Amino acid sequence: MEVDPGDPLPDTNRDWSKLPVDALSAVFMKLGTVEILMGASFVCHSWLAASKSPELWRFVDMTRHKVIFSKGTDILCAMAKAAIDRSDGRMESFWAQKFVTCELLDYIVSRASSTLKSIRLIACTFVWGQSLATLAARCPLLEEIECSHHKMSADFFKYVGIVRPQLKRLRVHMPYFDYDAMEDEMKEHHNEDEDDDEYEEPFEQWEARRNVDAFAIAENMHELRLLQISGNNLTNKGVSELAAQRSNMSGCLDNGLMLTVQISVSLGKTKAKMMGSLYMIFGKPRFETLRAEAKMEDGSYGDYYEDYSALSSPESCVDSKDVYCDDPKVYTMYHDYYSL
Repeated sequence: MEVDPGDPLPDTNRDWSKLPVDALSAVFMKLGTVEILMGASFVCHSWLAASKSPELWRFVDMTRHKVIFSKGTDILCAMAKAAIDRSDGRMESFWAQKFVTCELLDYIVSRASSTLKSIRLIACTFVWGQSLATLAARCPLLEEIECSHHKMSADFFKYVGIVRPQLKRLRVHMPYFDYDAMEDEMKEHHNEDEDDDEYEEPFEQWEARRNVDAFAIAENMHELRLLQISGNNLTNKGVSELAAQRSNMSGCLDNGLMLTVQISVSLGKTKAKMMGSLYMIFGKPRFETLRAEAKMEDGSYGDYYEDYSALSSPESCVDSKDVYCDDPKVYTMYHDYYSL
């Protein structure tokens, strides 16, 4: 069939503003929280209306995005509040990275306390343990807590275990330096210098101090199905206390320092097996670092002196002020460093 060149071509332009709400919602479900708030909502009035459907905001995820590293805390908190408001009291999960404040946690409690099941805070250093504990107490359905790269006290774990005994998942990534522990050590050394008699801390007291978090978790969180701890000061006794709860856990106890301690006292095949375990948990980059550390057991850095950086040392941290690249892998790397 020949086409008459005089026939008009079909109109290929579409009015995307007239898409049905169901179709728009299906598209928006594929977008992330930040993309909807800063992109789709500003296309037209109909898209803005569709983006306010509460079903889109059951899961609010403000992690792994370049905006998190380029906008100020006030702007990001305002965006988070907009997402919480759009959930219309139905938000079940809130995941955020870097910017969360105590005031924002209070806002979550005021808007979504009856529905919140999961909160994950990654490198949110503006948050106090008391505010997170209050949120746990006010959210009866809460089953998951992550607080990565932010020190929480043993009292926090005790309190959360009491008010939220049904907690199923706990993820805690400790900072490289435990400043409270360092301050205590300095005070002890100062007191020792003032005393005439030489003082040595009893081993039982030292061990109890290092495992205080593990004891608090083991004694108060009996319903955990997944426990991940990284960067903690646990000894084998603390690990044993946590492992006693493993009959309930379907996940894993992931404690890098615990495995490192095991390596230092293991020999032969056992040591090789533990190194393999670390490879499975941490991935190749961290495994290579640990393998370099194994070369240093004689107290010498050898050929690794110039380029050695400890697993979680400040030199190996990702600095957010240097994050400018648009490659999502950059933000994923930063997220994974501080999270679990």
